[in-house]
Amino acid sequence: MLDSILEDINPKLKVLESHPLYKKINSLESLRFFMERHVYAVFDFMSLSKSIQAEFAPINKLWTPPKNKELSRFINEIILAEESDLTPDNTFMSHFEMYCIAMDEIKANNTPVQAFIHTLKDEFPFLISKELCVPISAQNFMKDTFLLIKNGKAHEIAASFCFGREKIIPIMFKSLLEEMNIDRNKAPMFYYYLNRHIEIDGDSHGPLALKMLTILCGQDPQKWNEVKLTALNSIESRITFWDNVLEEMDCSLKGNEIVADS
Repeated sequence: MLDSILEDINPKLKVLESHPLYKKINSLESLRFFMERHVYAVFDFMSLSKSIQAEFAPINKLWTPPKNKELSRFINEIILAEESDLTPDNTFMSHFEMYCIAMDEIKANNTPVQAFIHTLKDEFPFLISKELCVPISAQNFMKDTFLLIKNGKAHEIAASFCFGREKIIPIMFKSLLEEMNIDRNKAPMFYYYLNRHIEIDGDSHGPLALKMLTILCGQDPQKWNEVKLTALNSIESRITFWDNVLEEMDCSLKGNEIVADS
């Protein structure tokens, strides 16, 4: 089944690999614009991974044995890096915090996303206050994810994590590094963040996510079919996100930046 899924998602992977957004990131101004939107996808990724951890390695005041030892190990290993990875100066922090530091380095504005994080009142923040100024592109992308977290089955959420994140992130970030015209010295933490994800998602987290799906679905054809549909939808959601960011960037260049619903 995995071979069939990989074959079906391959055309969409090629769209992501060659998306025109990457070449548009050719100045510090355009990089700031991109990061001020993409940072919400970093939060989104952290939330998706934590929803899987809550399923297989729940955190309670009283400990109980995990439902599945292998799945507990896999997701805890992923979370360890996502929430407390090694930085270039040998300290530990989450990938979201690294990204915010990368934004500070190039003077991108991370105040809106920090306000968004600090005003979250429930676990499904897809109804976003206009006052928070979350870009429409990011709102729509997060809405897709949190609807899945709220309503999806465990193997569907894992499918989005595997194929809509771990599988595509190395592809996207490699293309971004190759196509964007930003010198490493101008954005050192951003380069570190991209290369770190290419390394761990491609070599470690991606294979772990595939193992999770294999355990969750076993030989159940219905589950595998639902995995395929979720994978396709998740990748399409990312393509739409990139399309929308590119559209917002083009509008901004014309002096008509879109930041939130009117």
